Amino acid sequence: MSDISQQTGSENLSRRPLPDVIAERITANIANGSLKPGQQLPSEPELARQLQVGRTSLREALRKLSTLGVIEIVRGKGTFVREPPAGDPTTQYVKWGVAEGFALSELLEVRIGLETTAAGLACVRASDDELAELQRLRVAHDTAHHADVDLLVRTDEELHEAIVRAAHNAALSSMYEPLVPEMREFRQRTLSLPRAQERSKDHTYIVDAIRRRDSTAARKAVAQHLWIFYQEIRAVASPNADRDEPDSVSAFV
Repeated sequence: MSDISQQTGSENLSRRPLPDVIAERITANIANGSLKPGQQLPSEPELARQLQVGRTSLREALRKLSTLGVIEIVRGKGTFVREPPAGDPTTQYVKWGVAEGFALSELLEVRIGLETTAAGLACVRASDDELAELQRLRVAHDTAHHADVDLLVRTDEELHEAIVRAAHNAALSSMYEPLVPEMREFRQRTLSLPRAQERSKDHTYIVDAIRRRDSTAARKAVAQHLWIFYQEIRAVASPNADRDEPDSVSAFV
């Protein structure tokens, strides 16, 4: 592994959590070929020395990268770079998440709050025509998994926006609208992942709960759907996730 201590030291660390910088540098070394798939990383003390960082911050960075599948920590043997397939969207998502994760976690917190509220209100206020439209949009999104990512993104946006409209709350809609373009790249990347179709099955639980006008179930279904994404982004974005951040979906419902 090339010595990247100078690269890390050149960052303005006062503005960014140190584990984020460490994770970004390790990922960058994988991306540029300095670290190759299957290669073992130096021991923790040596890696901390190279990076000129504390071992606590290093462990947090390695935990994030392990959670996201960039590296593999083998007990008793060491830490190894994982082999990604060519053009692996998961690897691309990780690299992007290291850079953008902190801002995305805040956006997701707002989105969870707004969409859970909207789902609950939609159970009370949605017309029968709006309920039928939600079902149509859910089916359209499911069908889009056989098409391309752009159609997946559009149908996902349309379904979630329809839930917000069905709440019939102008203030809520005005707060939600600016989030849609902000979340577009996030949707493009997550909907490119191999598990995207499985996660989209959550839409069935959300729409079914709203159509039953079960506000408790609808709010919980929305929160659980978005919570998975939030946990992943937290793994990249928050160096104090185990201490300061919500550790349960119940914080949002």
